Amino acid sequence: MTVKTPNLREQQKAAIRNDLITKGVELFLKQGFINTTVDQIVEPLGIAKRTFFRYFNAKEDLLFAWQIEKVPELVQVLNNRPSDEPPYKAVCQTLSSLLKRYDENPKLAMAFMSLTKETSTLIGKEYEKRIIWEQGLALALIKREGEEKMSPLKARIIVGTVMSAWTAALDEWFESGGHANLRPIVKKAFAMINES
Repeated sequence: MTVKTPNLREQQKAAIRNDLITKGVELFLKQGFINTTVDQIVEPLGIAKRTFFRYFNAKEDLLFAWQIEKVPELVQVLNNRPSDEPPYKAVCQTLSSLLKRYDENPKLAMAFMSLTKETSTLIGKEYEKRIIWEQGLALALIKREGEEKMSPLKARIIVGTVMSAWTAALDEWFESGGHANLRPIVKKAFAMINES
């Protein structure tokens, strides 16, 4: 199998997109999502406003771009889990792989979570991201386990349950102001699924 190397144009487009995401998130964290305009994002980059809208339909799409792009990485982590690992545990471990981001920069994680709770539009976008993650992981779980052992319904229930525990753990961590250690909260949340 050959891996296609992006041509110069594709590399430039990817660089512009990455610059927009970096500058947008930087400004959102500095002055808030609502107070940041598209003009403020593109101006320092020397990019036209219309160029922004070639990459993103709205500011909300920019804010969640990196998270939605996480799906292939999460699928790869799930695919690399031991084949004899129970599906529920494999999904828990897959989501737990994200904890290093919170360990590396808890203040940034806290600021990002604050942003996502800033408006009803962002709360809706967060929910949309969760659905995309669930669909991607459920499809990967079906492929991993085989359709004869893992129906779409069963895969969605497993992934949805684990995602609910993950979300509840993040919310509890957020409510602590980020002062609590997230790892034990996530571990406890995942263990509670087994208890019920």
